[in-house]
Amino acid sequence: MSLDRRIHPLGAQRCARLGLGLIARVAGFILAITLVVALTAPALALGADAEDAPRLRGDVTVDADVVTIGDLLAGIPEDVAAIAAFRAPGLGENGTIATSRILAAAEQLGLQPPQTFGREEVHVSRAAREIDETEIAAALAEAIAAQRGEPAEALEIRFEGSAPHMRVPPHAAGPVTVTDLRYDPNSGRLAALVYVGESASRRLGQAMVAGRAVTTVEIAVLERPLSRGERIDPRDLRVERRPAANIPQDAWYSGLDLEERVARRNLAAGHALRSGDLVRENLVERGQNVMIVYRSRNLTLTMRGTANEAGVRGQVIAVTNPQSKRVLQATVSGQGQVTVDAPSLGPVAATQRIIQ
Repeated sequence: MSLDRRIHPLGAQRCARLGLGLIARVAGFILAITLVVALTAPALALGADAEDAPRLRGDVTVDADVVTIGDLLAGIPEDVAAIAAFRAPGLGENGTIATSRILAAAEQLGLQPPQTFGREEVHVSRAAREIDETEIAAALAEAIAAQRGEPAEALEIRFEGSAPHMRVPPHAAGPVTVTDLRYDPNSGRLAALVYVGESASRRLGQAMVAGRAVTTVEIAVLERPLSRGERIDPRDLRVERRPAANIPQDAWYSGLDLEERVARRNLAAGHALRSGDLVRENLVERGQNVMIVYRSRNLTLTMRGTANEAGVRGQVIAVTNPQSKRVLQATVSGQGQVTVDAPSLGPVAATQRIIQ
């Protein structure tokens, strides 16, 4: 029994110590597994659904008066995306929204905390169609030209003060409309209201403008220098518009005759060409051998002759028939060519007369 007493307590003691250690180890292992699962499960879920989780879109451009949740966040339900969140900047202007305000708005809507990618703010731009002075001036010129019955391109609009400018929503694709136009044709002064929109009651942008409408004319400016007697070519010119009040009428491009014209004197590049700067080109020179074309009602003859004087197209000059030494009155009709029309004689008699 003493042996039993020695063994049993020892056996009982060993069993008790082994049981407590094993339990502690198992409990620690279970706790560690639990912590690992608790810590890694959200990350695994986030990795699996990262594309569907709310996240910042980054800098955005909007074309409405308000910025919606969907403009700022991706991966959210459509009904939530349509909710207005902030007021948009003015047309064509920019603004910023702190990321903390976006997170607060998402929390109020019951969304998961969005991924911010470390951004502290989001830049928001408001889209707009810019209408500058060029477009406004074109609309005014069209309106005034319709009153005066002249081409709009003949009018140059000069604004008073700073150049007008309008911003309208990008979907406003209509033209600039002119209304309440007041125009004085004597002084050229004008004032009007311009706007963009379907009608006066639905104006998407408007501005009051004032200025002057200046009538312009086209003039020809030399692109290169011309020497005296050098033929001018239309490719030697550029056409510009300048105020008509400052341009003599013989410098108007519409009044210039460039056909078979040469420079009367040396002309520099950049010179505003006038009709007096040009003279008609001699197609026949004094002493030149020319082709004489004889024309009658039903007969045409050609022969060689000599010009006794120079002449331009259409000018009557004296030419000599070298065979008969007869002097004829002929009309310059081309380069090195003159024409003699048959006199009121029979064709045979007239031909004999010109040959003899």
